[in-house]
Amino acid sequence: MALEFGRRLLAGQMIPIFRHATRLTKLGLAVFLALQFTGAARAQTRRVIPSPSHCKPPSASQEKWLSSEWIPYLKYSRACSIRDAKHRSVIVLISVWAELYYKAQAAKNVEQVDLPHPQIFSPSGEILGSLPYNFPDDPPAELRVTFTRWVDDFPERIELFLNDPRAAGNRQLPPMIWSRDQKKYVPEKREGT
Repeated sequence: MALEFGRRLLAGQMIPIFRHATRLTKLGLAVFLALQFTGAARAQTRRVIPSPSHCKPPSASQEKWLSSEWIPYLKYSRACSIRDAKHRSVIVLISVWAELYYKAQAAKNVEQVDLPHPQIFSPSGEILGSLPYNFPDDPPAELRVTFTRWVDDFPERIELFLNDPRAAGNRQLPPMIWSRDQKKYVPEKREGT
């Protein structure tokens, strides 16, 4: 078969097939470019992983967003600004940093406590959800958070991976999905749940 194809190609009999393929390629390219300018292709493949080194203590106005359960932990909390491709803050993730909290308690012989869950806010302070584990760590586990599926400069998916030395081991957690109806992040529903 390959020999027959080569013979026809050399004889000039395959030229119409290549012209047809070129038309299909041009059509495919036109469709691809058209989709780039419609809602069908607005999702960006961008992935943003908050870097703990870029997180800072929450401002006085950000502290007001938090409930009263956060009061004992405010000086151990950090705010991580999640930025879009234009470097605008679109999400603020606030969490108690367990390492800072327990280091300050070392002389007090404190048992492990349930820290408030990390909160996800809009830059204006509206609550958009919370994470199921502490960030960046929930001793002895560490949580890796990745903001993905960017649509109109907003991440519609938060992927979660837990590095856990306990018996359950390292594992991918159900992602948090942006619910346009509820205006917050909710755990993705999986089959059978």
